This record gives sequence, C-alpha cells and structure tokens, in this order.
Amino acid sequence: MPRKSSKKKQQQLPLGPPLRLPNGISMEIDPHALLLDPHNLRLLERVEPEIRNIKAKLIGQPSVQNKIFKTMWEDDLFDVPSLETSITHNGFLKHERLILAPYDAGKYLVLEGNRRLTAVKHLFQEYGQNLDALPAYVRQSLQTLPCFVLEGEPIGANDDILREYRRAAEIYIGMRHLMGAKRWEPASRYEFQARLILEEHWKPADVAERFGRKKNEVIRDLKAQRLYRDFRAFEEKRKIQHSLTYNALAEAARAPAIMNWLGWSNEQMEVSNKKREETFFHYLITRLKTRTRAGKEEGEEETPDESAEQIVRQLRDMLKLKDPMIQGAIDDRDFDSADLLFQERREGDFAKKVASYTRSLGRVTTEELNDNPRENKSKLNQLIDQAKTLIKVLDALSKQ
Repeated sequence: MPRKSSKKKQQQLPLGPPLRLPNGISMEIDPHALLLDPHNLRLLERVEPEIRNIKAKLIGQPSVQNKIFKTMWEDDLFDVPSLETSITHNGFLKHERLILAPYDAGKYLVLEGNRRLTAVKHLFQEYGQNLDALPAYVRQSLQTLPCFVLEGEPIGANDDILREYRRAAEIYIGMRHLMGAKRWEPASRYEFQARLILEEHWKPADVAERFGRKKNEVIRDLKAQRLYRDFRAFEEKRKIQHSLTYNALAEAARAPAIMNWLGWSNEQMEVSNKKREETFFHYLITRLKTRTRAGKEEGEEETPDESAEQIVRQLRDMLKLKDPMIQGAIDDRDFDSADLLFQERREGDFAKKVASYTRSLGRVTTEELNDNPRENKSKLNQLIDQAKTLIKVLDALSKQ
C-alpha cells in the first residue's frame, strides 16, 4: 500500500522567497555602518568560495570586507569607477534605496546595493572622511544613504537568520534586476546626449562626468547622431527612404578613417566637408541597392542594418589604404571603380595583373580582332598555353 504523504510536513518545507513584499522601515543611515555582502550575486564567479560561503559571524571582519571591496572596485565587470564619477557630480541619488538587514551593534548588511556602497566607500578613501574636495551638495548627500531595513532580529552569528533575510530580500532584488528600468537603446542615448550638448550647451566632458561615461564615448555617440540627422535630411531632400537605424552610422562614427575623410570638427561638433558627407550617403545607398540586387546566399539572413554596416566597414578599409586612385574614385562617385581598385589592392600583384589582362581583353573590339586575325589567334593561344602552365605550377604548389 503506497505511503501517504504528510501535508503538514510538506507545508513546512521552504518554498523560495515570499510572494509578498516583506515588512521593513525606511531609514537614512551612515554609510560607515554598512557592510558589503559576500553572498552578493554579482560576486558569484569573482571571489573564492571561502569568501562567498563565509559564516555569518565573520562577515563584518575587516579582512573579509576589504576583500569584497577590492574585488568590486577593481573588476571591470562592475564598472564602479564610472558610478563613482557620477556620484561626485550628481551626489548620491535618493530615489533608490539600499536593502539592508540588521547585523549587530549598529551595523547593517547590504543585501541589495553593494555596487553603490563600494563607490561611496571609495570616495571616503579618496577624499577623506570630511570629503572636503567635493561640492557641498555632494558631501551632504553622502552623510547618510537612503535605506530600507527589513524587519527582524539582528543576524549576529546566526546563519539561519541570515538565510531568511536573503530569502526575504530576493523579491526586491528580482524586481530591480528582472523588472527594473530598461536600458536605453543607442538611438535614445544618442539623442539625449546630443540635446544636452547642442541645445543646452553642455561640453562632452560634462556629459561624461555627469553620467559616468568616457569623453571619447560621448563624442563618438554625438558623431553617430549628427550623421544620422544629416542622412535623414539627405533622404527627405531626395524623396527617398531606407530602413536604416543608427547602427550603420555608429559604425562610421567608430572609424577614424571615415570621420577624418569627412572632416569631423570637434569644435563645431559636426562634419565640415558636406560634399564628402553626401558622397558617403550616396555610396551607402548605391552599395545597398547592389547588395539587394545580388540577393542573399542560401541560409543567409542579413538585415538592412547588417548590410549597411558591412558596406561602411568596406569604405573604412578602402580609406585606410590612403590610395590616391581609390580615394579619387570615391570622391568622383565612381564607386564601381573604387571597389574594383580596392579588390585589386587586396588581392596582390599577381591578381592585379590577371585582372588587368582580363579587363583589357574585355575591351577588345571586333575591328581589332579582324585586324590580322590569324596572328591574333596565335597570340591568344600563347596566352592560353601560358595560363595552363601557371595553373600546373599552382596545382603543384598547393600539394606541397
């Protein structure tokens, strides 16, 4: 007879985090009273198991806290320095609270917000306890941090209490990391930054400092936004439209060879050589048409953006050669010749000779063939014989 399961026993089994928000209280707390959490999910593969699985009673030890701090600060994955830069200019933003559990003797364990706490701790290391070198509003924002303290008894040395606090905090952590604000798409970021720079007259360095980015990244994004804006104006003027987003123009913005050819001006924050910019747009749309006519290979799935990015990369590679003939053909909008010249340069001297002979033969007229046809046939047979000899040599070389 099958053994009956015990409903009472099943109900006692832990079933994961609670399905409702746990109780707690909002408080402003001195950052020096806050401890970094070695069980932070961000540290899953960044610290050794001895630290990650440390007992509750040892979490507050300086050696443990220093190890977590060092890992969080130095690992590029966390990018804490960028967050610190933002705090030094904006202060600590009060709209997002850290999630804490009471630890002991006036200390609290940060269950959510370890990256922010690491940035704050480093600011105190860098500028001293009085933060004298920082603006007054930044110093004021760092005196206490906005926190939500889960209700319950202090953790102390009790690992079971620590586990229960972590389970209780998981619903908050999940809401932030699984349901939180979605990161802006590149187009939105580009437009926002461009508005600050072009309309509010911020400097790129100001944007970088305020939002924890690098100056060269901000300038690169601005280049993409300006190219995209000009491309849309170019299309509107000619009553044409292409299914392109910022991606292809961002590819151009990342290529110094293209931006230098276009005459990008950091002072004016726009392309100075408008004629070449139009040439660039013409190259982009004509090459897109060529690729569309050629069609996709079997099994290939290429979006218009991917096609455009490939075209931009080819233009970049052509310009990097600094070949006067190739650049002249591009400037004259003789794009077929530019592509052919580039292909020859890339293929090598032998391929250039063959391509040259092939082009020359392709231009032979009937009148030329009729001029001494017997001798012409003899010359062609000599060429065929020479080609066969070279093919035999290549076959032999390929077998070595």
